[in-house]
Amino acid sequence: MTLTDRNIVCFSTAEWETPLPTNQHHLMRRLAARGNRVLFIETLGTRRPRLSSGTDITRMGKRLARGFSGPVKRAQRLWTISPVVRPAWDTMAARALNRAAFVAQCRTALGHFPDPIAWVYSPYAVHLLDTIKPALTVYHCVDDLSAVPGADRDAIREAETLLLSRANCVFCTERSLYDRARAIAPSARLMPNVADYRHFAHPRHDIDDTRLALLKAMKRPRLVFSGHIAPHKVDLDLLAAIARARPDWSLAMIGPEWEGADPSPALEQLRRMPNVALLGHVAYRDLPAYLHEADVLLIPYVLNDATRAVSPLKFFEYLATGRPVVASPLPSLLPYANAIRIAGSADEWITNIAQSLQDRHALQLQRRALARKNTWETRLVEMEDVIQNAKVKSEKQEGT
Repeated sequence: MTLTDRNIVCFSTAEWETPLPTNQHHLMRRLAARGNRVLFIETLGTRRPRLSSGTDITRMGKRLARGFSGPVKRAQRLWTISPVVRPAWDTMAARALNRAAFVAQCRTALGHFPDPIAWVYSPYAVHLLDTIKPALTVYHCVDDLSAVPGADRDAIREAETLLLSRANCVFCTERSLYDRARAIAPSARLMPNVADYRHFAHPRHDIDDTRLALLKAMKRPRLVFSGHIAPHKVDLDLLAAIARARPDWSLAMIGPEWEGADPSPALEQLRRMPNVALLGHVAYRDLPAYLHEADVLLIPYVLNDATRAVSPLKFFEYLATGRPVVASPLPSLLPYANAIRIAGSADEWITNIAQSLQDRHALQLQRRALARKNTWETRLVEMEDVIQNAKVKSEKQEGT
């Protein structure tokens, strides 16, 4: 069954114009392209903003401006709206205040999306679902949001429990999330993140970018990391240790620095190293060209509650390039140990990178084949089948 000609209201955990597209952006774009009408509701808040952070203050100002401008058309059949709510959902009074603000700001827009499918990423949306009267509710659980620094763990867990008991479909991107969900929603499905194979397998060659030129000028071998440079996720101390131990290797880091943390001493150390380049944010359309300049691609994550529940979007994007991948022992990546190398300590990382450089072409076809099987197109077909079955089940229950 192809999901088409439906109204979809997506409660996201991101802004539409985020530096790094998430699964929310990839799926909503594709659902709109299939003929559905999508309203993408920007994040309801996961953590409280840090008033000491200039980036957070700037984001708050931009959000206030967008919040009173109404829906914005982003693509054919896809709109965004940015309700201004407090990032606090821990009391009945806070939830009532946010609910009233949401209804006041979104009532007109939601009137154009009757009987929608609610596609939920933020557990806090459970407190707003009855305001949109969804025909079907999908909970797409992609992270352990309660483990995000600054998040209200208890409020998120409480909202998620309510959402799991109400949702018609539950998709989880990582096994620990899936196991937790099944305790409340036995029909939950495990569906890890995937990638746009064609985009990453075939880079553009018409990019005129000084940062790409800088990367190409770096001495080989080149190690490349791409993603949010977030201290609670990326093992910056590990990267500094590798760069220090192997000054003959070049390390390029691509991506924005996470705004929810104080400056990291390890990141400042990396910034000063002669064989390290922090290239900053690169547009998604240009990113494949950067990754194809790598000799080895890295997923150097620390192991904590947040990362143990991560299914890295970059994984299949990396594989689509055919380049060797060395990664931390994340539970979501262990099943693919026959296609990549897994490393723990700095010494293990250095050894595995060196081995990857020696046989960089050995598993190239296998890596590409694995990426080709795990695309957004195939994933969406799987999701559509689950949603159709849930729709039939819901209609039967209503008819009895």
